[in-house]
Amino acid sequence: MPHQQKLHELLARAGLTVVEDVRPGSLFPPEAGWRIARGIAAPDGAAREALDAAWWRRLCDVDGEFLVAVLGHRIGGNDSWWTRVRYAGSGVPELTGDPGFVALSLDGQVLLADVSGAYGDRVTALDRLPEQLE
Repeated sequence: MPHQQKLHELLARAGLTVVEDVRPGSLFPPEAGWRIARGIAAPDGAAREALDAAWWRRLCDVDGEFLVAVLGHRIGGNDSWWTRVRYAGSGVPELTGDPGFVALSLDGQVLLADVSGAYGDRVTALDRLPEQLE
């Protein structure tokens, strides 16, 4: 099974509809999202509530769309892409836990991530990302 098809099936099981695969281009690159998530994330037990429905609503545009990169699927270098997805649910997509993800709002303002690290799973939820980076 091709790698892209496996990713799309994983996203469908999480309750997401794949819209398209997107080269970062002028968008915030997925690798930078991974670096932020690994560098400033809080320990999992302290911030799990950050991935609640309110944060997901901030992440989604009016059509329920956002960008996501899943660990182990097209990560790094020239092969790093976002996948644009749509979430029509009212709760939280089933993305948390293994293998880990970074999600970005289409306007680049909100970043959510759940990644594994040396000290266990770590969660990041940032609003006004460009301001945070300055």
